[in-house]
Amino acid sequence: MSTKKSIDTLNIFIKINNNRFESYILASKQINEYDLTTLFVGFQEKSKQYKAELVSEIQKLGGKPATESPIILLISKFWMELRSKFKIKDREDILNRCEYDADVTLKKYTKVLNNNIDYLSHKHQNIIKAQHQSIKKDHDTLKGLGDLLVTCRRFNLNTQT
Repeated sequence: MSTKKSIDTLNIFIKINNNRFESYILASKQINEYDLTTLFVGFQEKSKQYKAELVSEIQKLGGKPATESPIILLISKFWMELRSKFKIKDREDILNRCEYDADVTLKKYTKVLNNNIDYLSHKHQNIIKAQHQSIKKDHDTLKGLGDLLVTCRRFNLNTQT
């Protein structure tokens, strides 16, 4: 097993978590509802925890954890600030967008793991699989909230007729 390939693969997961973290920062800025903001902050904390776990493993391998280039950070921050100016007031819209983002994250995790499984030790595979499972639970929470909202709206529509 190539240590460089292992480090490169773990760094991909760091980048995925960086994107996930930024996505939930944006979501928490775009909605003024305490319960959703609290949920999104919790998801941000999980992403930071996952990243820290991956950073630790890369350092144990003697590698350097991934960081974003300054220009990419600048562009990303500008884009985030621009998007955050537009508040999403509709719970359904923000839940749908966050569920979609979580789905994309899950697909990336699966693809990267499947394409690089030979470069990861059993320990690293278990870490990635546990993170994937946790992200799946977060996805399911978002989906459940969105489904409940749709059901409630339908119920309200049916009782008005």
